[in-house]
Amino acid sequence: MSDAAGIRQNIEIIEESYEFMLAYAAQGRAEEGAGPDGAHIRTFLDRFAEAAQGLNDQVSAMLGKEGAKGAGLLDSFKRDSATIISLLRLMLDRKNLSSEVIDNTNGLISMRSYLTTLFFIDKAVLSEGE
Repeated sequence: MSDAAGIRQNIEIIEESYEFMLAYAAQGRAEEGAGPDGAHIRTFLDRFAEAAQGLNDQVSAMLGKEGAKGAGLLDSFKRDSATIISLLRLMLDRKNLSSEVIDNTNGLISMRSYLTTLFFIDKAVLSEGE
């Protein structure tokens, strides 16, 4: 699998996980186990965290090749990645993940920054080499 294909695969996992988080947040659950999809939130959060860690490594390798041109983006991405991975792990340690907790997570500026950077990498950086 090429570097770009591996990065895009992890981006897809993150997009799918984030879409599930949006849907879960909209359900108004006080208890995570209530309803058919309640327990799945942890699966999606764990997949998101694993893909984010993989992306951190992949993007670091890719942008590291760019030298000074990619240094600022790489620094920003690494900070956002560390924040998001930490946030997801913190949530996975909680006893209950209500819709409100997930909704607040979705709305964090750091989450938006991370996702926007991923979309930029996908559309502006990866497609440049194609």
